[in-house]
Amino acid sequence: MEIRTTARHFELTDNLRKFAEEEIKRLEKYYDHIIDCQLTMSVEKSRQTAELTVKVYGTKLMAKSKAYDMYVAIEQVITKMEGQIKKYKSKLRDKKGVKKSPPKKRPVLQEETEEEQE
Repeated sequence: MEIRTTARHFELTDNLRKFAEEEIKRLEKYYDHIIDCQLTMSVEKSRQTAELTVKVYGTKLMAKSKAYDMYVAIEQVITKMEGQIKKYKSKLRDKKGVKKSPPKKRPVLQEETEEEQE
């Protein structure tokens, strides 16, 4: 998994970068096949925004969070992304389950076969 972080309108510190990368790595326990993660952090006046884009096979998942503290915004966006990944994974599991189930056959009743013979 490749992790890219971008800071807009402020200087990104090493502590904040490490914290963000550790939080993003937590997503791997929910889904192993994450290809790419892009975290964009921006500051406007007192609002701090964290936007996370996760690329998985077949789609991109996005989450956005605003808070007054960047650490809180990162935690919130990771929590939102966990929910999206769980939902995506369950959809994949449901699709696989449908393909593996055998086609349903209509049971043949004894009465129908007797009527057809007469």
